[in-house]
Amino acid sequence: MSDRSEPEFEVVVKPGFLVTMACLVVVYGIFHGLNTVRSGAELSVLESVNWGAAVTLLILFGTLLHELGHVIAGVLAGHHWTKAVLNGAGLGVVIEPRPHGWDRVLRSAAGPLAHLLFALPLLAVALMASPAGRPTILEAQTSVWWVAGVSSLFLALLNALPVPGFDGAKVLDGVRELRGTRLESAAQQDGGPLRESAPRRASERPA
Repeated sequence: MSDRSEPEFEVVVKPGFLVTMACLVVVYGIFHGLNTVRSGAELSVLESVNWGAAVTLLILFGTLLHELGHVIAGVLAGHHWTKAVLNGAGLGVVIEPRPHGWDRVLRSAAGPLAHLLFALPLLAVALMASPAGRPTILEAQTSVWWVAGVSSLFLALLNALPVPGFDGAKVLDGVRELRGTRLESAAQQDGGPLRESAPRRASERPA
């Protein structure tokens, strides 16, 4: 009975998530309002808020697909999705166990790749929606599809950078693990049992 009382999956929603979503709606709404004034059209606050909310929802959906990319890669490797966290940074998932080697490379790369695959169709829709087939700067700035697509593309590429905490850095960590495993395997094959005995004796010494 104690096992059944333990939740297998948990969703955590933190106040920072709602604050971030509201800020995005306001920022994109102001962006739309400024471009509306630039175009000479009549400004509608409600229209700008709705426009900002639409862009924010598309960005949120792209972030969801990003995390689902991690989940799918983890499930294919036999791992388990145990928690979803909605916080000030957006969405996050917890997958057990901690990946290593190829599992870490593939699972980390799957997120930005899914995000990229989401951004490209948005940009394609924006291009097709333009009468000339190529939106002007003003058309692009007032297009939900174009702004959401560019924002999603930016987030995908940003997350792929080798910066600590980003998926790009986790991919590099996985590559280093693979390289270290290969070097260790090659050293054992070259050195044989004689090289294995020395570290064992060293490890038995008191610290």
